[in-house]
Amino acid sequence: MHDFAVIGLGAIGGATAAELVRRGHSVVGFDRYTPPHTMGSAHSDTRMIREAWYRGSPYMPLVRDACRRWADLERTSGRTLLRTAGALMMGPEDGRVFAGSPLRDAARPDAGDILLSVEEVVERFPWLRPDPGTVTIYEPGAAVLSLEACLEATLEAAGGARGARGAEGAEGAELRFDEPAIAWSALASGVRVRTERGEYPARRLAIAAGAWTPQLLPGLSLPLEVERTVQYWFEPAGAHADALAEGPAWVWELEREGTWYGFPPSARGLKAGMHFQAGRGTDVERVDREVGASETEDLRRLFARYAPGVAGALRHASVCLYTNTPDENFIVDRHPEHSGVVIFAGGSGHAFKFAPTLGSLMADLLTDEPVPRDLPPFSLDRFR
Repeated sequence: MHDFAVIGLGAIGGATAAELVRRGHSVVGFDRYTPPHTMGSAHSDTRMIREAWYRGSPYMPLVRDACRRWADLERTSGRTLLRTAGALMMGPEDGRVFAGSPLRDAARPDAGDILLSVEEVVERFPWLRPDPGTVTIYEPGAAVLSLEACLEATLEAAGGARGARGAEGAEGAELRFDEPAIAWSALASGVRVRTERGEYPARRLAIAAGAWTPQLLPGLSLPLEVERTVQYWFEPAGAHADALAEGPAWVWELEREGTWYGFPPSARGLKAGMHFQAGRGTDVERVDREVGASETEDLRRLFARYAPGVAGALRHASVCLYTNTPDENFIVDRHPEHSGVVIFAGGSGHAFKFAPTLGSLMADLLTDEPVPRDLPPFSLDRFR
């Protein structure tokens, strides 16, 4: 019998397995595909990690801890996982990003944050064309994470196969890819996970299955909504293509269209897409994974207005799934009826950057270690 089983080996489940192995425990993990894959949330090339967005919120200790853990993993793995590129947070003063939040007041010159006028944005980043009245915080120290490399390094730290050596020389986890967990049950001696290939006993269980979570926890009626999003990669174009590659990334709330984001071009291209749009709810088993021409044209219209001439030919487009909670905060908690089962759910489009920290918190709950008192409100109780 393994000490722990982990269902879902994406960013959070993989980090949980790696942390448990680092602590010397035996682990078996399951994923319905072989990560990194394009069927869930942990894919699409790049993610941002930044502080200014979280200043004044309970997430601030988590983002700082995650930055440290990613840097440690980069050093021990020998992979390039993150690079400093800077980030812009943009939107109308009375919009969702700034109104009613401490974000604007949290801009700290001593931390390197810069509050920019519209004219200053255009002067510094001449490929951008903000509307009058747009508020912008520039965080030069923000970084871009290389998503697939981060996930591969995390799974390597877990050991990757029976008999491999994981982090700090512990015996590696048994990671069973392309073997979806069908169901689990609580027993007097622990838990049992059932797949199409067999049954696997363990003392305790972590569930971090992303958009498939409701299927594994049908009795809890979790308030989760699966949202279909699309990422696009364009050929960088125009007079500023070389400068664009240096950064920054941006998250830009527009008054009618939603929240638009973009990344400095990688080898895959200039990545952009929309973050949170109403009406994109879906079902994980029936999601439309084809990207229509009209969707691409909608994004091109944004480029034409706000970053003209930057996006050339479309290289690639890929569907990604958010799993959202009503308050956009995560769920990290024990199962209310089975204390040996710990749940991560509701990444809400911003969990990846926190993966090593959330994996450590999951491991704390699984091993009955004390969790920080300033942990944000991740409890299931808030939905009762």
